[in-house]
Amino acid sequence: MTAHIGITHVAFHLPEHVDDVRNWGKRTQQDSTTVRRLERAGVRYYHDANGQSAISLAAKATGSLMNASRIAPDTIDCLVYVHTLQGSVAPPPLSLPHMLCDQFDFTNAQAFSFAQQHCASALGALRVIRATFTAHPDMRRVLLAGADVMPLESERLMQSGGLLSDGAFAALIERDAPVNRLLTLATSASGLGWRGTLGGEEQRLAGQYFFAARNLIGQAAHNARYTLDDIQRILPHHLDLPAWRRLLSSLGLPGDRLFTKNFSRIGHVTVSDAFINLAECNDLVSGKPFLLFAQGVGGFSAAALFIR
Repeated sequence: MTAHIGITHVAFHLPEHVDDVRNWGKRTQQDSTTVRRLERAGVRYYHDANGQSAISLAAKATGSLMNASRIAPDTIDCLVYVHTLQGSVAPPPLSLPHMLCDQFDFTNAQAFSFAQQHCASALGALRVIRATFTAHPDMRRVLLAGADVMPLESERLMQSGGLLSDGAFAALIERDAPVNRLLTLATSASGLGWRGTLGGEEQRLAGQYFFAARNLIGQAAHNARYTLDDIQRILPHHLDLPAWRRLLSSLGLPGDRLFTKNFSRIGHVTVSDAFINLAECNDLVSGKPFLLFAQGVGGFSAAALFIR
C-alpha cells in the first residue's frame, strides 16, 4: 500500500544581492533584443550568490526550516538533496548531503542526492521519497533540500524564457501529514531537449514543453479524480510567463489561478521555484487541491497535485 505523505513545513533562502536584467545585459554584452525578450517573458530581477556556495545557501534554508518547525534533529530519518548545476555539489570525496547532516546533527538520517531530471528533480524526487516511505513503515520524516549557484554571469540566460537566479529551499515531508498532502504525481522524460541550447531548436522545444505541461496537469487532476477547475492554484516555475498564461487559457482556467508573484522579483531558481511559491502563497484554501509544476532541460517535466 502506498504511503500517504505531505509537506508540513517549507522554507527558502535567497542571497541578499539583487540585480536586474538590464544591468545583467550590459555586463554580459547582450543585445537589446535579448533583454527585451526577457522582459516580455516576465523577467526583471534576480538574486546573485556573489561568491556564496550552494552548501551555504542550502544550509541557510535548512536552518530556517528547522527553526520554524522546532523538531528534533534526530527525528529526521532521511535527507534528499536535489540540484541542477554540476557545481552545486561538493567535489569527491566530500558529500554535500553528508555535510548538511553533520552541520545539523541529523545523526539518524540516511542521505543521498538526486539530480537526473535537472530543474524537475525536486518534484521527481517526491516519487522516490514516497516509495521510500512505503518500503520503510517506520520512517516518519524526510527533509528535501535543494540549491543551485551559477558561477558564470553570462550563463544565467535560460533561452528567451527567463534568467537563472541563485537560491535554495528546504521542505519537511512527513507520513500522514495533516496539510499539503500529496495526491498524485505525473512526470514526463522525453529526452528530446538535450539539443535545446543549440541553434534552431528553441521554437520546437517550446511547443514540446507546452504540450507536456498541458498533458501532465490534466493527468495529475484526472488521476486524483478531480477536474481541472477544481485546482485552486498552480504554483509554476518562473520561466516564460506569457506561455504560462496561454497554457491556462488552453486548459480553460482563469488566469488568476496561476501564482505569478515571483516571476519578476525573483527569477528562475532552478529546483526551488515551486517550493518558494508554496512558502509564499498565503491564500490556499483547506480541502482544495493545488498543483506544483517544474520542467528541466532535457525534456523533463513534473506536476504534483496536493490537497491543502
